[in-house]
Amino acid sequence: MPAVPKPEPRKRMKARAKRTEAAIIRAVRAACVARDGYCRASDLGGCYGPSEWAHAPWWTRAKTRGMKPELRHTTAGSMMLCQKHHADVDGHRLMAAPGDERWCDSLVYFVVSL
Repeated sequence: MPAVPKPEPRKRMKARAKRTEAAIIRAVRAACVARDGYCRASDLGGCYGPSEWAHAPWWTRAKTRGMKPELRHTTAGSMMLCQKHHADVDGHRLMAAPGDERWCDSLVYFVVSL
């Protein structure tokens, strides 16, 4: 009977996947900082708090769960927002809409919802 090798330990596989995703996240976040600066919605005024990396409303974690990291974390689906505008987008007080099919890589329209 031939010997059957043991599978790779799950801990090692998960650690490798985390390192790969972290490298992709670092690169995408740096590209978003270079593109957006402190806050993508700074034209609206009222910015405060640290700059945060935010996923666009149409590209949230819930909608991208299970995707490969290179598809899940992209400059087209994320932008830099100040802490206030990030909370407003997440709380649906500020709506973001893409200008064209390039999503966040093109013009993004912000609408204050009442």
